Parts: sequence; structure tokens; C-alpha cells
Amino acid sequence: METRAFAVAQANKLLERLAFQVTRTRRTPGSDAVHDLRVAIRRFTQSLFVFKTSFAPRETRKIRKRLKVTMALAGEVRDYDIAIKILEASRARGAGGFQEELLARRKDAAKALQAALDHWVARRSFSKWRTSLQTGVTQPDFHLPKVEDTSRRLLGRMAERFFREGDRASHPQASAAELHEFRIAAKKLRYTLELFAELHAPAADEWMEQIKPVQTLLGAINDYRSVRALVSTLGGSHVVEAALRKRQRRKTQDFRKLWTERFASPAIPRQWMHSLRRPLRKPIMLEPAEEAVARPA
Repeated sequence: METRAFAVAQANKLLERLAFQVTRTRRTPGSDAVHDLRVAIRRFTQSLFVFKTSFAPRETRKIRKRLKVTMALAGEVRDYDIAIKILEASRARGAGGFQEELLARRKDAAKALQAALDHWVARRSFSKWRTSLQTGVTQPDFHLPKVEDTSRRLLGRMAERFFREGDRASHPQASAAELHEFRIAAKKLRYTLELFAELHAPAADEWMEQIKPVQTLLGAINDYRSVRALVSTLGGSHVVEAALRKRQRRKTQDFRKLWTERFASPAIPRQWMHSLRRPLRKPIMLEPAEEAVARPA
């Protein structure tokens, strides 16, 4: 199968999921809804990046720009949710003193997010995006790459980056920037594996399960760093700061241990690369185009 048809089917499926999450978050912007909205945005955005040669560049850039703005608004709400949760669980003296201000700021941020999502719906953005994805880029048949070749090329490159950045981030002297870069690499690899999972089953499911705990630890490290910065903007507390730094350091140690035990062996990347170069050749069953498209929220 050529990549174009596969790309449209995958992007439409993710757009439909995004539309559902937008509707859910507009109604009740709770912490779970906002988190799921952010994940849906990431997955759809990754499909636009992975299959960028299959879609009209100008329209894709406009979609990604709109998604970036909304992702920032949702990220602000999510930051407050994480801070409230972490500080509630903290036993540090004075941690509870920030809660009232955090809740007030979270309420304002949620209203701004809801307004942005209302604007999406008022402009019928999902319907317009669906149309632009369907239109795509017109190319002669002999220029259209096969989806197996696209999968092999992209996943191979991303897996190489995953192991390279992981080795660097797991070093005891790794900087916060290196941990952040690896967190991005892990996310992109996992979301791209989801796109091509049926080509690499059952190995892809195993790889995604192996990546999950890495993402969980990297996410926790980032959460503690974000909460420390937020506490600082609210006036700061040496006791709370010290407690958060200690927990962040412990999560970092857990990540290094996990990486050493499960990924540091040279045999692991060789095994992954070997499998990624041999996607399945069986036909891929796609949903009919009219059933795979997104409905307006």
C-alpha cells in the first residue's frame, strides 16, 4: 500500500479522537480530560509530521500552528493540576499554603482553554481540517512511496535517536536539557510506533510497553522541575523546594537504573533495528474513508 492512503486513514482516525476530546474538555475541563486532550493533540500532530509529504504543506502548517497555541493553553492547566497534586502529597511544611492561589489560577487557565476550544468549534475547524487532509498532495503513482518503506526509514531513524539520547540522558552528569531532549525523543518514537503498529506486530506492542515506564519516570522528573519553578513564582519556600528537589533526584536515579537494566546492552538496539527493517508484508485493512473521518465536535 502506498503511504498516502495509509496517512489519510491514520490522520483521520486521530482527528476524530481529537474532536471527541475537545467536546469532552469543553464540557468539563477536569484534570483527566485536559490530560487526554493533550495526548490527542500530540498524537494527531505527530501524524502530520510523520506523513507531512502526503498533505498540503500550507494547510498542515496552519493546523499545527493552531494546535501549538491550544497545546500551550492546555499545558498551563495541566501544570496547575500537577502542582496541586504534588503539593497535596508533599509532607513538606508550608506546601499547603500555595493551594488556594494554584486553584484560582487553574480556574482562569481552564476558562481560557475552553474559550479557545469554543472558537475551534465555531469556526468548524475539524470539518475544514478533514477536507484538507482528504485533498492532500497529488503525485504520480510512481512517486508514491510504499508504507513499508516509510515505516522502515522513519522508525529506524527515531529508534537510533531514542537509544543515542537515552544513553546520554542516563549519564550521571546529564543536564536537564539532555533529559528533556530524550523525553521528546521517547514520546515521538512511541507515537510513531502507534501509527505503524500493525506493520510491526507483535514486536511494536512490546516496544511500546518497554517505553512506557521510561516516559513515566521522565514525566515525573519534568513535573517536579515544573512545580519547583511554579512555587518559585508564587513566593517560594526553601523547605518545599528542598523536598521537591529530593523527589526529583530520586526519580532521576530510578530512570538511570531502569535504562541501565533494560536498554544499555548493545544487543537491545541491534534487535530493535533488525525488526524495524523487516515490517510485515501482509495487506493492511483500513476503514472506509467515509467512516474514518472526524466529525465536528
